[in-house]
Amino acid sequence: MTDTPTLADAWQLRRGGQLDAARSLATTIAQREPESLGAQRLLAALAMQAGDPSTAVEHLTLAAQQPDPSPDLLAELGAAQLASGDPATALKNFRGALDQRPRDATALRGLAQCHQLLGNPAEALTAFKAALAVLPYDKYAAHMVAALSGANPSASANYVADLFDTYAETFDSHLTGTLGYRTPSYIRDLIAPYAPQSLLDLGCGTGLVGAALQDRIAIMDGIDIAAQMVRKARERDIYRHLRVGDATELLATDPALAGPYDLAAAGDVFVYFGDLAPIFAATTKVLAPAGLFVFSVETNEDQNITLRTSGRYAHSPAYIAYLAEAHGFIILEQQQMTLRQERNQPVLGTLYLLRRS
Repeated sequence: MTDTPTLADAWQLRRGGQLDAARSLATTIAQREPESLGAQRLLAALAMQAGDPSTAVEHLTLAAQQPDPSPDLLAELGAAQLASGDPATALKNFRGALDQRPRDATALRGLAQCHQLLGNPAEALTAFKAALAVLPYDKYAAHMVAALSGANPSASANYVADLFDTYAETFDSHLTGTLGYRTPSYIRDLIAPYAPQSLLDLGCGTGLVGAALQDRIAIMDGIDIAAQMVRKARERDIYRHLRVGDATELLATDPALAGPYDLAAAGDVFVYFGDLAPIFAATTKVLAPAGLFVFSVETNEDQNITLRTSGRYAHSPAYIAYLAEAHGFIILEQQQMTLRQERNQPVLGTLYLLRRS
């Protein structure tokens, strides 16, 4: 660093993972140079990284008080306001950014998310389509367009597969470490009294659920839509059969997955499904007569199925109860839990244990 530390030094500290040092230096610079937009934006970025969007809003609001805020600054402020639970105000700032730069994909995505949270699905769909027109390779926008319009389910499947293929190498450490994911251990505890001997691991990923159960279950088969995740699961050498593809289709066509299974499990999988009826029907056909079905969902009390701005779905207890009855299950256990952390905030959900009746 130079004798008088600069904003560039603070950014370098952040890039090097020295977040406290970067925050301290940026604070010193902001006090020394109250007009420094860069210091406020860095402090905001550090606050967002720490899961504190309200503090980010404070810094970016100060920065935006200067004349003619840039579209980048307005988009950053909108993103912080959106994360802090203020989509109405965020909407105004995303619109301000788009007034200056109409083809700003980041602002268009933010605008769409605001409309979605404000209960304007048609406007959200229009904005996501506009973002996709700017960046045709944006698979998140493609997924949201498909999910909101119901026109192209393959776009959502491609989004999920690409997301987890990209994520495969760091998935285990990030999910269980940074995000505090504990669903496999919860599943292990929940099924302990029942002693199943065979498992169908739906959305097996890298095999975290299988690894949690391998000392208790003799036969395990897994399915996942992401080839790289299945490659990592295969490295564990704990599964009899592993398949890549759509679970509903594979269960209908692959004789190796015909069962009957004592247990089917889906840990943090149904958040990528809207309508769960097809996977319930497919799973029922391969379960033993008194087979168990354990899965987690993000919970929403208001609507049966809710598409969230994260691109994931939430499902209501009433919807799960309806599906259970319709497919011949009884609900044995229904436990509220924290599924993982997101921006340092808990994502709440429910773990269900069902049995064929």
